[in-house]
Amino acid sequence: MNIENKKLVEPMCAPSFSTDSHNVLTPTYFMQILEDRGGLHANLFNMGYDKLIKERLAWVVSRLHIHFVRPLKWREDFIFSTWHRGQEGGLFYRRDAKMSTPDGEDIIQATTGWLLLNIDTRSMVRHYEVAESEDTICLDKAVEESAPRLRIPASVQMQLAYVHPVMKSDIDRNGHVNNTKYAQMAMNALPDELCTEKGIKDFYINFVHESKPNDKLDIYLGEDMAASEDGHVFYVEGKVEGKTSFLVKIVL
Repeated sequence: MNIENKKLVEPMCAPSFSTDSHNVLTPTYFMQILEDRGGLHANLFNMGYDKLIKERLAWVVSRLHIHFVRPLKWREDFIFSTWHRGQEGGLFYRRDAKMSTPDGEDIIQATTGWLLLNIDTRSMVRHYEVAESEDTICLDKAVEESAPRLRIPASVQMQLAYVHPVMKSDIDRNGHVNNTKYAQMAMNALPDELCTEKGIKDFYINFVHESKPNDKLDIYLGEDMAASEDGHVFYVEGKVEGKTSFLVKIVL
């Protein structure tokens, strides 16, 4: 692991547990690596968990977009990199990431939008000096546009796909469902016949409301037939007692 141009850069290899039944690396695994190495990168730049918890602050991911240039396969070597892009629009702090070949060819590109939250008041902190300093920011873009706010088109008919009772294995140190688990739930809602060795093209997720132990997530699925020229476009929404917990858009 190295720091290059304020980016965390690490050579890695796709293990068996990172891929699906078609040997394709999953969105869940990408998010797990990003969560772990992103947190490490933030700590190295003095704006991570260890620093923030003393100030009763926490990073909360709100939006994410992963673009798969091509499928990344089991046992494939890659270079993972992530960096902090600073604040955009006075609200979201942006973190980008990539998985690339050892020769520098992009395989997976991602961007995320984060909020800084006061743990005690549950209010947003709009300015944080360290996270807005040129010493921490790299302006390179993995994805051109910021991760968008998702809305389900009125023409998309959402139907209940399955119910997911929150398990102990879903819960992280913060006492709620870990963000990466929602990606797993979304992928589980897709029709089996559409999950192939071609993988997916784009994965978008908005985190709306946290889910906790003993919750039951109703997982709804709908296909956007009007977007068929782009391939198959699906929306997945997780709800707890009718309240949206997460919303996902998947392009196959």
